[in-house]
Amino acid sequence: MKNKIAKAAYFFLSSPRLALAVLVYAVLLVFVGTLAQREIGIEQAQAIYFESFFGIGSLWGVKFPFLGGAAVGAAAAVNIIFSALRFGKSGSLGLGVSIAHMSIVLLIISGALQYFLRVEGQIVLKPSVPTDTIELKNRGAGAALKLPFTVTLEKFGAEKWANSDIAKGYSSDLLFSRAGKSSRARASMNSPASHSGWTFYQMSYTDGGSSVLSAVKNPARLLPWLAVGSTFAGMMIIFLPRVFGRGRWQ
Repeated sequence: MKNKIAKAAYFFLSSPRLALAVLVYAVLLVFVGTLAQREIGIEQAQAIYFESFFGIGSLWGVKFPFLGGAAVGAAAAVNIIFSALRFGKSGSLGLGVSIAHMSIVLLIISGALQYFLRVEGQIVLKPSVPTDTIELKNRGAGAALKLPFTVTLEKFGAEKWANSDIAKGYSSDLLFSRAGKSSRARASMNSPASHSGWTFYQMSYTDGGSSVLSAVKNPARLLPWLAVGSTFAGMMIIFLPRVFGRGRWQ
């Protein structure tokens, strides 16, 4: 009896039908979550629909339960792993397919790690005033975190469109100091500055000359690059032998 249940579970988890169901549901979830952004805003819709395992949604006054993006990602990862075990083949083709499948799983895992490990906040810098505190995002009012270094705004520059008060671009020259050592970097609208695992994005500025930066620490930031690179490697292992081995596509 246990063997039959285990076998049925194995075939269900590795089923192409499950993969199709997850894909269709994911598309529907994105559609519903996008509509919800008009009612509750982008950040709240992202948290409710795409970063949760389960939630209660509401559209046009109608409430409904749903499985969130975290549950969809977990289901996709499980399906990919079991599919690779069930349909895996030997040789270079099997190796390439396995690498490509596991790379997709790694991409999903990197998204989960980013959600749980990512720290994000805001730091307001006044000219020539060292600051080591960021206001944490989505942690409640007054939540703050001390940085292991100080950030000083040495110079702020703003460029405006001709005959307009609208900013065309702005940047901050930053001084990072820690234990008697210092380094400099510039954060602009299209180019963030990095220091000690933190990345600082230029967000805005105040009329008083202060610069507003978004501070982000993401320990899993390199995993998506690794996943994409290994996916490419897997595809090369699949296709190159077919191209150069026999001189034509099979």
